[in-house]
Amino acid sequence: MIDAAADSDDGRLASRARVRDAHDRVLATGGHLLQQLEMQDVEVAGADLAVELTVDHRVTNPRGALQGGLLATLVDIVAGRAVLAGGPLDGVATSDLSVRFLRAVTVGPARAVATVVHRGNHSAVVTVDVLDLGTDSLCAVATAAFAVTPAPADRVP
Repeated sequence: MIDAAADSDDGRLASRARVRDAHDRVLATGGHLLQQLEMQDVEVAGADLAVELTVDHRVTNPRGALQGGLLATLVDIVAGRAVLAGGPLDGVATSDLSVRFLRAVTVGPARAVATVVHRGNHSAVVTVDVLDLGTDSLCAVATAAFAVTPAPADRVP
């Protein structure tokens, strides 16, 4: 008798492995979209993690401001990395992201400063302030929530 559930699980694991392998190949060649952004970690007292993004014509909208979706992506990246940097977790998945845009980032660099306010076994919450260092302005405040995800079965040693 064939175990349909086991065959289904094996198929899902193989599919995840193929997707992960393709992703790893793209990263190895430097071809991932996020690798095209000029981001660097910076030290900020009291922050769990801070990242700066260079603002230039490649990332701005027609009004010359950092494109809002990229600002939200920056928030998601710094918040997720801040949670993972706090210790051993299998992974995190964004479950909620709220961004309040206060003013445009027009000069840059944009600095995203993350503070983990809750880090549990099943969830985490991070606040992120986004500043335009060129104008010394607070441009956005955000809250990101994450579900802590287990390691895929095919990655367990």
